[in-house]
Amino acid sequence: MIFKCKFSTRIAIFACVLSTAYVAAADNFVHPNDIAKKMQAKFKSLKAYQADFSLSIKDLNKSKVSSGVATYGEGGKLNFTFNQPAGDLIVSNGQTLFVYVSRLRAVGKQPLKTKDKDGKGLYSAGTAEGLSNLFRRYHYRFDQPEQPRDVEGGRYFILDLKEKEITGGYDKITLFVHAESYLIEKMRASSPSGRTVELVFSNIKLNPAIDNKLFQFKEPANVKIVDNPLTTE
Repeated sequence: MIFKCKFSTRIAIFACVLSTAYVAAADNFVHPNDIAKKMQAKFKSLKAYQADFSLSIKDLNKSKVSSGVATYGEGGKLNFTFNQPAGDLIVSNGQTLFVYVSRLRAVGKQPLKTKDKDGKGLYSAGTAEGLSNLFRRYHYRFDQPEQPRDVEGGRYFILDLKEKEITGGYDKITLFVHAESYLIEKMRASSPSGRTVELVFSNIKLNPAIDNKLFQFKEPANVKIVDNPLTTE
């Protein structure tokens, strides 16, 4: 149960259409749906992506910060190598997702071809489909009329997302979308239970040369394998 909780939290974070208000930006009318489409088009055009990441989780009186390097490869391939906590790893070859928690000596193993009630693939985090599913599951709008704007060290379109159907997961998400690249550089989310998370990407590299071995998971010796630990929530 402890491992399942850790697994679900990270997947919910990693691994984001309804609005009626138009806003003025750079003398042009911009609609949240325009930004969502540009985000998805940008992601579809990428062959590879790499960035440093920092993940902060606060739950009641507890807080935890993780960090490392995130790598994406075309076809839903992922690698999150953690330097804090050292040894933790999230890897997907596009077919199966693996999450290794070093402290627990446990590996979560999840096939990615499961379908939800609408026939969409589940757990396609880090893919164009995953981004599309995020906008499908959440209502979204700009947080305020001025878009984009300079805030927190960057120039962003800021989208507020609210879950359409209550699942018990993160019901509210805020995305900070870079005004030129249309990539998410910061994401904040909260749940009804009071848990909040913040995921920040920095030192972003587009289409770098990537060794395909990063997306091939080798199970460490003497670890516990937990099959299918995820739920649709």
